[in-house]
Amino acid sequence: MFTFGPLGFVEDILPFSRLTAGLALLYALVVTWGLAALIVSALRRPWGLLPAGVVAWACVGIAANLLEAQELALATALGLALAALRADGERARLALLGLLGALAGLQLLVELNVGLVSVLLLVAATACGARSVRAVMAPALPFVGVAVAAWAAAGQSLSNLASYWEGALSVTTGYSSAMALSAGRQAEDWYAVVDGVLAVLLFASASRGRSGREKAAIFLMVGGLAWEAAKEGFVRHDRHDLTFLGLALVVLCLARLPRVLVPLQAGALALAGVLACLATGAVPATLYSPRQDAGALAQEVRDLSVPGDWGRVEKRARAELLATGDRLPPPVVGALVGRAVAVEPWGDAIDFAYPELRWQPLPVLQAYAAYTGYLDHLDAAFLFSAAAPERLLYQAATIDERDPFWDPPAAVEAMYCRYAQVTAWGAWQLLTRVPDRCGHPRLIGRANARFGEPVAVPQAPREMIVATFSLSSPLSARAEAVLLKPPQVRLTAWGVAPSPVATYRFIPGTAGDVHVLAVPAALGYSSAFSPPSLRKLEFSGGGWTAGHGSVTVAFYAVSLGRAAK
Repeated sequence: MFTFGPLGFVEDILPFSRLTAGLALLYALVVTWGLAALIVSALRRPWGLLPAGVVAWACVGIAANLLEAQELALATALGLALAALRADGERARLALLGLLGALAGLQLLVELNVGLVSVLLLVAATACGARSVRAVMAPALPFVGVAVAAWAAAGQSLSNLASYWEGALSVTTGYSSAMALSAGRQAEDWYAVVDGVLAVLLFASASRGRSGREKAAIFLMVGGLAWEAAKEGFVRHDRHDLTFLGLALVVLCLARLPRVLVPLQAGALALAGVLACLATGAVPATLYSPRQDAGALAQEVRDLSVPGDWGRVEKRARAELLATGDRLPPPVVGALVGRAVAVEPWGDAIDFAYPELRWQPLPVLQAYAAYTGYLDHLDAAFLFSAAAPERLLYQAATIDERDPFWDPPAAVEAMYCRYAQVTAWGAWQLLTRVPDRCGHPRLIGRANARFGEPVAVPQAPREMIVATFSLSSPLSARAEAVLLKPPQVRLTAWGVAPSPVATYRFIPGTAGDVHVLAVPAALGYSSAFSPPSLRKLEFSGGGWTAGHGSVTVAFYAVSLGRAAK
C-alpha cells in the first residue's frame, strides 16, 4: 500500500474490522475537534467567543464534507504550528510543539505525503523559536515516541521500516506522471486562484509587525501546505480539487488578524465557503441539520460499542457488496474456499464479502498504483515467489485509458508465466498457480526512434514477445512535474488485422520493465483476457513535438509452455 502506512485505515470508518473502525472514529473526532479548538483560539480575541465558535462550526463542517480525516489532521498540524509561533509564554509554546510532534509522528504512519508536510510544519515552527536544547527536545521526543509506539502497535518489525519508506517514496514520486488527469472541472481552477489570493492577503496582513524569522516561518508553513494541497487537488483534477478548497477554507480561519480587519477575514471566509459548496454541488447537511449529524455520530458509537450491532453492520455491508456486482458463481466460490486468493487488478472487497476465502493480496493492492519500476517488480517478484496465492480472480481492466495488459507490465508477464486459466465468466477469469512455464528472454532486436515515428515489432512465432523502453524527457516537462504535473505520454499500437489501431496512455515510471507485445496460443487464456499481438508502436506527447526526443526499444522473445492440466 505504501502511501498509506500501517495506520492508513484511519482514513475512513469502514466495516472491515471493529477495532480499526473504532480507531478511525477516534482519530476523526480528535483531529476535527482539535482543529475547531485551534480556530476558536485564533479568532477569539478579535471576533469574540460566540462568533469564533460559529465560524469554527461552519467552516469545519464544510471542510469535513470535502476532506478525509488525514487532511483535516494536516490543517490541525498547521494550526498547532501557527499557535506555537504566537504563544504567550515558553511553557505554552513547548506544549503546542509537543502536540505537533506527536501528531507529525502519527501522520507519517497514516499517509506519507501528509506526514512529510506535518514534519515540515514541525521543523519550521521549532526552528523559528529554538533557543535551547529543551526547545528542540520538546517536540522531538513526542515525535519519535509516538512514531515508534504506533509502528510497534501496528505489529510492524523495525526491519520493515526501510521497505515502507522506499515503497512510499516510490508511490509519492511516481504519482504525478502516472495519475495526472483533467476531468474538465475548469471553474474549480478559478476557485483555487481566488482562495490562493485570499490566503496571501490574510496571512500577509497577519504577519505585519512580526520578526523576519517569524514571517519566513509562516511563509514556509502556509506555502508548503498550499503546494501539497495543490498537488493533491489538481494533479488528478477530478473531484480531488475539493481537497484544496476544503483545506483553503479552514486555513483562512487560522490567520489571526487585528480587530479592525475582522470584516476582511469574514468576507474571505464567506467567499471561500461559497466556492467550496459550489464545487461540491451542495450545502453540507451539517449547516442546516446539525441534529442529523449528531444522530449519525451516536449511531456510529452504538455500532462500535454493542457487539450485536457491529455484527449487523458487517452483515449489511456484505449484502450491499454482493448486491452491487461482487457476487461470485457458486462453483467459483467452491474452487476458492480453503485456498489463498488474490483479486486483480482491484476488487479486494470480494474477500470481505466472502469471509470463507483466505485473502493473499499482492504487495500493491490496486494494480494501477504499481506505476514505478520498484512497485511493479514487487508485484512481479511476489507472483514468482513461494508466498504467491494459489488462485487469482482477474479482470482485464484498468483506468485512464491505459492498456490493461500493461498495468503493471512486469506483474502481468509474471501472471502469464505462473498462472493458467481454470474458467472464465463475464468480465472475470479464474486462474490457478502452475510451475513457471516461461523460458529465459533472448534479445531479438533493438530500435531507436523519435516521438511520432513508428517502430516495427519483430516477430517470433510460438513465443511471447516482450519489450523494454527508454524515453527521453525535455527539461520543461521535468519542471512541470515538480511544480504540478508533467504532460502525458501516449502510445499508439497497431495490432494484427483485423485488430484496430488503439492509443493508450503510457506510464513512464514502468517504461524499463518488460511489456508483453504478443503471446502464443500456449497461454491458454480466453480471448477477452489475452493481449492483442502488436505489429507497430509509436510514442507521442511527453512534452515533445513530432520528430523530437528519443525512444529506445529492446525486443525479447520468451518461450511459453502450455500449462499441465
